[in-house]
Amino acid sequence: MYTMTLEINQRCNLRCKYCYLGEKDGSKMPYEVACKAIDNAFKCTAIHKDRTLWIDFVGGEPLLDFDMIRSLVEYINKKNTETDYKLLFSFTTNATIFNPEILDFLLTNNFSVKVSIDGDQGVNDINRIDRTGKGSYERILSNLHYFKEFERKSGRYVQVTNVITGNNYDKYFDTLVYLTKDLKFKIIDTAIDVGYHWTDQEIGVIAENIRKSFDYFIEAASENQGFRWEFADKVVNFEKERKKFYSCGAGIVSSYIRTDGGIYACPGNLDPSVQLGTVQEGLNKQKIHQLKHFEKINNSQCQSCEISKYCTEQSCIMQNLAVTGDINTPIPIMCRLRKLAYELYINNQNVIKRIVM
Repeated sequence: MYTMTLEINQRCNLRCKYCYLGEKDGSKMPYEVACKAIDNAFKCTAIHKDRTLWIDFVGGEPLLDFDMIRSLVEYINKKNTETDYKLLFSFTTNATIFNPEILDFLLTNNFSVKVSIDGDQGVNDINRIDRTGKGSYERILSNLHYFKEFERKSGRYVQVTNVITGNNYDKYFDTLVYLTKDLKFKIIDTAIDVGYHWTDQEIGVIAENIRKSFDYFIEAASENQGFRWEFADKVVNFEKERKKFYSCGAGIVSSYIRTDGGIYACPGNLDPSVQLGTVQEGLNKQKIHQLKHFEKINNSQCQSCEISKYCTEQSCIMQNLAVTGDINTPIPIMCRLRKLAYELYINNQNVIKRIVM
């Protein structure tokens, strides 16, 4: 499978405090640039045995340019009459803009949906605010019925993304319960604000919240109320050894295209110094060669770690560079969370075996 993420715009009706894009410039990807990126993605997909192309639309808030998404999907479907690839579409939204027309489009074109919501009103509205400082929770809840209708009609669960930050980390367990039990979402993808300088005490609080969350995850599964939680996936699948050091393959089997046509490995690092090329002029072959042949980081502490061969955090070189300034230095909070996953894996062997079976 080849995956391309298209940054449709840098416009948003919210001003979330932790947004990885920072201050947005208001730009919109030109239609011609998007089509050229899609043409390139079709060429990249040709070498994949499963002949699957996944296009992910992001912003900003991509639904501010819904007409653009609709036009591009039409372009992709028409182009695919020549190749007959398996097409997958997805997009990420802050859930404040939705209507029946958008819902029908998503259902017709086999989309997957990702929604950003950090928790209940008290948690969500700390960081997910509009330009006036007003929280987004009430607008999200007013559109919740659309997402439930999408799940019912498509047979696909909506994925919720929430972010652990320096002002909500102590409420993570309550947040997970709220998202899964109260709002009844079945797929939870939790990110963490890697740019925040976490103290040992704060990391300890996060770890305790995650331990409680894992117990809740196990309990829910045993009562046939299970849900998918990305951190639990890391625990359950902990001993799956990496086939390659640079296991995610970002920049090789996937790419992130900015509004101006700049090609990046992933959104984890969008500094111009790591740009891999442009849609208009093509890829920098030397940089791609370096990614393909990246075998290890120069870090003796990582190499001597007992979980080194199972650790994917050290190989996240783009984000390492963005946060620590050095590809050889993993992000401390990510290292600690990986070790926590190992702890939970070791201490829950019998339970994990039942889940896997």
